[in-house]
Amino acid sequence: MYSLIIVEDDDSIRSGLVHLFPWEDCGFTITGDFSNGRSAWKFLKEHSSVNAVLTDIRMPLMDGLELTRRVYEEMPQTSVFLISGFQDFSYAQQAIHYNVKDFFIKPVRHQNLMLSFLKLKEELDRLNLPDADPGPVNQYYDQILRMVKTYVTDHLKTATLEEAAVLSHLSAGYLSRLFKSQCSMSFSDYVLKKRMERACVLLSDPRNKVYEVSDAVGYDNPKNFSRAFRSYFHMSPKEFREKGSQAYDET
Repeated sequence: MYSLIIVEDDDSIRSGLVHLFPWEDCGFTITGDFSNGRSAWKFLKEHSSVNAVLTDIRMPLMDGLELTRRVYEEMPQTSVFLISGFQDFSYAQQAIHYNVKDFFIKPVRHQNLMLSFLKLKEELDRLNLPDADPGPVNQYYDQILRMVKTYVTDHLKTATLEEAAVLSHLSAGYLSRLFKSQCSMSFSDYVLKKRMERACVLLSDPRNKVYEVSDAVGYDNPKNFSRAFRSYFHMSPKEFREKGSQAYDET
């Protein structure tokens, strides 16, 4: 694990960053959190092995830019990430000058924070563990996709992109793009695929009525289910049932 300190004068934001974000999944452990840059700088001077600093900009006693400047000049091996509630381009200009790793605007998006620190972990691994597996970002994607696919399986009747996004701490738009790029199909197409596969299994048992199968896979109206089934398999549920499992094998 790599070490990280968090510097934020808002107690609730700092507590959320410290306790709610899955830092260990990114390969980091928090070794200190502070409400101002002065306290953080004192800690850094005594603990020069800290790998990363996540700091707000506007704080009392010493602001985040002054802290960043000192780290840049005296501890170049330590990476700095800046947070600001103010979209001020001058901050971004100074951040570039001080070679910060990333610049976040409040409220910080979960996926942006995760990807930035996974990239830093990858860089640190290359320096310290040259034989390590260089795929933390892909591992993060895989973890999200496994979770989303499990959600669809467990909530086949009611699965929505919005609920999957909440579950994975991503925006619906971001998850939609991620899912399509990694799975070669849209989220809605994946849900349809799993519903139709489940319908085939249920229809193979003659004890299940078509309207029961329809309800089980998320269709309130059996006619809508039959229409969707025909569009997907080019045959009606009744024709599928008459042809048996061979029909499913041929699709």
